[in-house]
Amino acid sequence: MKKDRYFLELALEEAEKALNENTYPVGAIIVDENQNIISRGRNRVHPEQDSTAHAEIDAIRNAGQSIFNAKVNREKFTLYTSLEPCPMCTGGILFANIKKVVWLLNDDVGFGGYKKINDTKIYERKFHEIESIEEPYGDLKQKQMELMSKWLTNPNHVTNLRKAIIPE
Repeated sequence: MKKDRYFLELALEEAEKALNENTYPVGAIIVDENQNIISRGRNRVHPEQDSTAHAEIDAIRNAGQSIFNAKVNREKFTLYTSLEPCPMCTGGILFANIKKVVWLLNDDVGFGGYKKINDTKIYERKFHEIESIEEPYGDLKQKQMELMSKWLTNPNHVTNLRKAIIPE
């Protein structure tokens, strides 16, 4: 759908900002049922020196009172993110009562946890209430993959930090 693509492009812009801030390139956008942007988020782990400052968590935090109002009023929020949510972000999505999640790139070899946690059936009722769409646009997926490749050479990537401490 056109609206999904538009919001994924905005999430990708946030991911690019994160990379330019020398941190993991992930961005997120939360919208309401009327396609109003509620909040934006991006990975801020390195700039904030906070290992919980992931894009999805940043967007949920930035949504503030809107998240609580949505829960009370049974509004349906959608979270668009450039990468499959990790286990921590998946928990945040479940507790924030997000009803739809769309991401650009699966993260099977990294910390992607949304599908893995869903597959455990532990939170089956909660997951049953959430629509999830993964990798809907090949060209945008490719852009996220390019950001991920650039991240590998970033001095803040953990591998490069370790090399700086313990030279080979």
